[in-house]
Amino acid sequence: MTRPARLHTSIASLILFLGFWLVGVPPVLADDPDGPYVPDPNAPRAEASVSVQSSGGGVTIRIAVQEASPGSQGSGIPVSGGGGSTSSGEAWDCRVDIMNIGNATRAWFVENAPQHPGHAPWVVNCTNGYMNIVWLPATTDDSDINIVIETGDPSVDPLLLAAELLDEIPVPDIEIGANPATGMVAVPSWFWLDGYDGSPIVESAALAGITVEVEITPTSSRWVFGDGATLSTASFGAVYPEPSDIRHTYERSSLSAGGAYAVSVDLTFAVRFRVVGEDWQDLEPITRSFSSEYPVRQLQSVLTGE
Repeated sequence: MTRPARLHTSIASLILFLGFWLVGVPPVLADDPDGPYVPDPNAPRAEASVSVQSSGGGVTIRIAVQEASPGSQGSGIPVSGGGGSTSSGEAWDCRVDIMNIGNATRAWFVENAPQHPGHAPWVVNCTNGYMNIVWLPATTDDSDINIVIETGDPSVDPLLLAAELLDEIPVPDIEIGANPATGMVAVPSWFWLDGYDGSPIVESAALAGITVEVEITPTSSRWVFGDGATLSTASFGAVYPEPSDIRHTYERSSLSAGGAYAVSVDLTFAVRFRVVGEDWQDLEPITRSFSSEYPVRQLQSVLTGE
């Protein structure tokens, strides 16, 4: 079996590639001891889409080829892969490596990482020039990754694609606001959610000619104030100086709690998905949690005299 020439891309040249890509300048690959990379004229030229499925058994990266030239294989090719490992088959030869965050990629990473909490970027490279970036759970190990290349006309399960989207949907990095910044015993503290206005969040992906949309909408929140008290509400509160309807009065200082109370909120989202052009279907709701430290002090009267 003849395999296509491997795309020789060192870490340094990968950084260079992404650095130029970010500013819209065509990349130049570094010299390689085996000579410059020359595309195989018999390798498939394709428009492909990539999706990620995470489960307790690992991570599956699916590369779905939508339009392949003659010479590409016409059926799904399941292959075990990972960092330094590649797929097998005459048409495609792919590998995935964790991205090296250097000077050229730092700005891109800082901008995009908040949209993928708990995930890290990995780079998919194939010998025919196809390249993509996928976000995998931060705990992913090379041995956990399986690459599946689907050529021809692979079948797509919209529900599975929706689950993949839901796993990575970019929920904003919400912060808990409070007034006063340091609480006082017996004085009501006002709380609110900052950084998100509660609008529906929609994410979409296309795979093998099918486009799936997932939408999440916040429905309720459960506040835990750190002293045993809780509050369930559909409100996000109001940013000070507006009066917030999320309030709590502490009866003790936070000294006994290590200096600050652990205030948290569990935000529940209704979830639905659809194949574009068809009706929406409901999925199980999801919950995202956010927390903050809130110090509370005890006011004490001091008698003074002349």
